[in-house]
This record gives sequence, C-alpha cells and structure tokens, in this order.
Amino acid sequence: MFARLTDFVSSPRGKWITLVAWLVVAGLLITQLPRLEEAMENEQAHFLPRDAEATRAYEFAREHFPSTGTPVLIVFREPGGLGPAAYAAVAEMASWLSGPDGPENVTQVLSPDAVTGTQSGLVSADGTTMYAFAEVVGEPAEPPFLETVEAIRDRSASFDLPGVEVAVGGPGGLIVDLVGVFSQIDTLLLLVTALLVLALLVIIYRSPIMAAIPLLGVGLVLQLAGAIAAWYALRLDVPVSGQTTGIMTVVLFGTGTDYVLFVSARFREELTRHDDRHEAMRRTMRGVGGAVASAGVTILVACSALGFATLRSYQALGPVIALAVALMMLAALTLIPAVLTIFGRLAFWPMKPRLQPSTTAQVDWRRSVYGRVGAVVLRRPGLTLAATVIGLGLLLTGLIPYRANYDQLESLPGNSESVRSFQLLRSGFPAGELSPTRLYVSLPPAANGLDPITIERFDMLTLEMVSHPAVADASGPSRPLGVDGPAASLLPESMAQRFVSADGRAARIDVVLKDNPFSRGSLDAVPQLRTFARTKAEELGFPAGSVLVGGDSAEAYDTRTAGDRDSFVVLPLILLGIGVVLALLLRSLIAPLYLMATIAFTYFATLGFAVVVFVVILGHAGVGPAVPFYLFVFLNALSVDYNIYLMSRIREEARGATLTEATRHALARTGPVITSAGIILAGTFSALMTLPLQDLLQLGFAVAAGVLIDTFISLVGRWNWWPSRAPS
Repeated sequence: MFARLTDFVSSPRGKWITLVAWLVVAGLLITQLPRLEEAMENEQAHFLPRDAEATRAYEFAREHFPSTGTPVLIVFREPGGLGPAAYAAVAEMASWLSGPDGPENVTQVLSPDAVTGTQSGLVSADGTTMYAFAEVVGEPAEPPFLETVEAIRDRSASFDLPGVEVAVGGPGGLIVDLVGVFSQIDTLLLLVTALLVLALLVIIYRSPIMAAIPLLGVGLVLQLAGAIAAWYALRLDVPVSGQTTGIMTVVLFGTGTDYVLFVSARFREELTRHDDRHEAMRRTMRGVGGAVASAGVTILVACSALGFATLRSYQALGPVIALAVALMMLAALTLIPAVLTIFGRLAFWPMKPRLQPSTTAQVDWRRSVYGRVGAVVLRRPGLTLAATVIGLGLLLTGLIPYRANYDQLESLPGNSESVRSFQLLRSGFPAGELSPTRLYVSLPPAANGLDPITIERFDMLTLEMVSHPAVADASGPSRPLGVDGPAASLLPESMAQRFVSADGRAARIDVVLKDNPFSRGSLDAVPQLRTFARTKAEELGFPAGSVLVGGDSAEAYDTRTAGDRDSFVVLPLILLGIGVVLALLLRSLIAPLYLMATIAFTYFATLGFAVVVFVVILGHAGVGPAVPFYLFVFLNALSVDYNIYLMSRIREEARGATLTEATRHALARTGPVITSAGIILAGTFSALMTLPLQDLLQLGFAVAAGVLIDTFISLVGRWNWWPSRAPS
C-alpha cells in the first residue's frame, strides 16, 4: 500500500496529478478557512486546567464583576520627593481618564492628591513614588484595550516633568507588552527562519533550485496548517497562543527541510545509479519513505501524549504541531517527490549528478570522511562510548543551579515600559502592589455585600489577611484604599462599590503581597493564603466553600502545579511511545532501548548546559517554566529522526553485507545528510533567539544545542537487532 503510493507520485503521470491536487486543495482550504491569528489567545487563565482554582476565580470574576477591568498603573517617581508639578500631572491624567475626552473603556480611576497624600494608599510612605490606578475593560489582547493603554502611555510621555520618571504598567501594561512581542513572532520569525534555511541549503546543495524547493513546500504547508489549525481551534474553543504559532513555524521549517533532505539526498544518490529519473525516485522512496513516515509518526506520538497534559497550553500545542507535521510528512511523501521527479537532474543544477559505473559507487564511500569516522567508532566502540558519557556527564553538573522562573517581567526586554513601571513602583511600595492577589467571596442569597453587618465581617477578614506574614496590605469594601487608609464610610460610596458585585451577592478583597507577585516566595504563599483565607472566612461566618483566591500569583502557582504534574506524567509517555515506534520500525528491542537512553541522557545534559549559559553566565533569574518540557518533547521527537534515518539505512545495507560493513557504509552515506539536517534543524530553532522574549530565547538555544549534540552521537553494535536477526 505504502509502496504503491510512492510509486504513483514518481510515475510520469502521477507526478503531475500529485502536484495539481496539492495546489488545488491547498488553495481552496487556505482561502476559505479562517486565519490562525483569529484563534489566538494570550490571557494566562485560558491556558490553565479548567478545574484549577485560579480558573474558577477567573470565571467567577467574569460572571459577578463583568465591568471590572484590568488594572493599569501610571507610576510617578521623584527621588527627592514628589513636588507640586508631579501632583498636578497625576491630577491632569486622572481628569483626562475620567472625562469625556478620555478612553471610553476606562471604568474606574483612582489618583492621589497633595492633600490626602499617603492616606490615599497611592503614595509611598517616603513620599517619592505614587501611582494613578485605572481599570480598562475588554479583552486585553484586543485592539480597543491595546489602543487605550497606548493612548495612556502617549499622554504620560507628553508631560514635561524634569527629574520625574513616569511609566505606565501594571497587569494591563504587562499584557500589552507581551502582546506586542507576540505580534512580532510570526513575521520576524518567518523571515529569519526562511532566510537562515535558504542560506544553509544554498551552502549544502550549491543549487538555487534545490534550495528553493524545500522553502516553497514548507511555505505551502505552513499556510495550509495554519488555516486548518485556526478552524479547529475556533470550532472546539481551543486557546492558541502566539508562542504556539511561533513554535509551529520553526518545527515545520526544521522537520520539513529535514524530510526534504532525506528524500533529495537519496534521490541524488539514485540518479548516479539510474538514468531514468522516475525509476530513481521510485527506488528513493522505497528506500527512505519508511524512515520519513516513521520520523513523522514519532512526532505525532509525542503530540498525542500532550493530550494527557492538564495545562491547556500543552493540550493546544499537541494538535497544532501534530496537524502541521502530518501535513509536512504527507508533502514529503507525495508533493516533494513529485516536484523533484519533474525537475529530475535539473533540481541540482549546476551540480547535476551523473550516471556512474557501479564499481565507482562501491568504493567511493570507503574514502569519505564519514566512512573513516564509522571505521574509528566501530573499531573502538568502548572508547567512543566512554568519551561520550564523560562529556555529557560533565554537562549534567549544570543542573545543580537549575531553578524555574515564572516572572513574566523577567522574560520581557529590560527597556519595556511595564518593566520600568514595576521598577519604579518597587522603589516605594511593596513589590506585590504591581498585581494584587484577589480573594473572591460569594454571599448567601439574602445577604448584600454593602449592608453594615457584612461590611463589618469584610473589615475583620481584611485585617486578618494583613496579619499573614506574606501580605503587606489589603483593600476591600470596608477599606477601599488599604488598611491604613480611611474607612469606607468616610469615602464616596463608589469607592466601596467597586469591590462588590452589582447584585450584592459577591465581593472581593485585593491582597498585596510583600514580594514580587511572580517570585518563588509569592507562589509558595498561594496555597497558604488559600487555606488561611478559607479558615478565617468560616470563623467570621461566611459560608463554607465561599472563598476563591485568584489573580496573577495564583495563576502562576496553578500553572506551576499543573506543569510539574504534566512533566511527571506526559514526558515518560512520550519516551515510551517513541520507543514503541522505534521497536516496530527496526524490529528490535535493544536498539530502541539505547536510542531512548541516549536521547534522555542528551536531554539532561542539554538542559544542564542551558542552565550554565543562562543562569550562571548571563545571570538570568531562572529558566522559563515551559522550557524543560518543550525541550524534552522536541529533542525526543525531532532528534530521533536522525537515528531512524541511520538505523533504517543500516538495516537496508545489512541485507548484503556484514553488520559492521553495513554500519560503516550507512554512516558514510547518511552522515553528510544527518549533519546537514541537524545543522538546519538547530538553525531553525536558533531563530527563536532573535525574538525579544527570554523564554523563547532559552528554548531556541536549548533545542538547537541539543539537536547538534544528538546529531553527532552515534554508537552501534551487533546486538542492535535482537531478537530479530540482521541478514548477512
């Protein structure tokens, strides 16, 4: 069945039918289906498990506080003490935000003045820092929200305040800066990746036609995969992030180019043996078609295992990557062979392969660099293994300083305005002021969040929350400006109303943590705060189970918890699935075991190397929380392609030679292809390093380094094929 398909696409009529079918079907789907940008989400709560408390708190807030927006903080800092000009500027900003000329989607504005000063809770105790608070409604990643934040930033930049620093940030500013980075991913990453792959292909093939074929094929599949993925995501309400689309781009370029290399290299080889291009391609696909299909299947297995993850970001990545790779695998088995067959020897112009006598082909491989490398490896396998293990073992020591970093601010460039805003805010306020943790309370049907008895209970609960060692301040219906501010009875009623739902059935308390809300200490405090809040609420007469704790810190904690669980469950499933694929392909139990062990060993060594580079040398706060997970997925699913390609060629060569000779011959033939493919795959992932997002920088470097390490590690022996017997 498989051979009949590949024979058809390389036949005189089949090649044209295949090409036309691809162009027609792909053109129809790309033009009729939605674009991937329409399905993109960047709200972290959308990617958490549905049963996570932060997710339930997010849904609770959307139901009971629909008019509550995302906070945007306009921070002013004057090191020598805030003067009249700064107070006049913040008053002007507040007046504009709440006036008829301000943005329409701003629902709540709070600002300090020189009279109330520190009593407002918006001015630091040392009088050097203050901020205005604005709630912006709407989806943070949508244009109206982005335009409002940009308008606020433009307004703040227009102030002439010598000696005063002004920056707009807070949760709203942070989201805008992240969306700004993600908006660059598709265009910049596509451009950098395409140019890099084109340059590498020109160097490898020294042929403009052969360099263009993979790019055109991958480009067509990329557009088609994006359209189908968008339809799937919108149809099933699956969130897709900008990070997912960026990863899909590099995976497609990396795997697609590798598959084309596997096919084109064997096609070139067969053209030296067969004058007819159709026969050469028929033999090519019978030789490498199984390896290409198996390589694609390993990625599909890895993506299928992502379905067992609890983090929806991992769940969403699986189908998107699986769809893209499945289409690329299909293209590598049908479209690419058809196009290469159409071009024939012209595809390699000006270095066209010539028909050679069989005697020349038999001795050529023995003199090649990889033939000699294979001879050395096979002559001293123990020494090669020892050197490899020692080298990777040294890299494992880099895991000692490993730590995960959940701070989104650390991932952004240092000159981002939200980062500068946080730095200014931290100079005078507790670091948690950036993004308070939100405690939501649902009330019984007969209760009202603004009646005196309930307000008194909320006041006691607010004071109890401040007694927790991780908490610096808290504000709620009874104390809208914090525990040191005036009581609600002394303030306009609207100040307390923003903490109570319109129907009076729900209320919230904003808890300011002492530390950075994304720091490890703040995340560790979340489960303690949840238990503490529930206990105190029940002691004060609130119904059992009525408290939910959400906000950025809670979302980051739930992300960490789910991510740890997924690493322990999903990653072993991926390794096991790939092992099964290898066992079926090679009809061996030994080869898959040591291949999986090699990849796992390489994974930990690569992660250790990345930790040394980023944490020890470059001084990053830690490694992005998703980097180890994605590194394992891609290093296992992608690097095993080269093992499959080599091992399948060894098995093919072993039909007419001893295993030792077959191994040496196979390494001589596949070595240049594997090296080129590894460099290209590493190059495509290194394109992530050009993006201004620290997590993607780390992921790109780690995968590129791991692929290069894996590319040059190969050790084979006579027990590879047990229990099946290799022919001799």
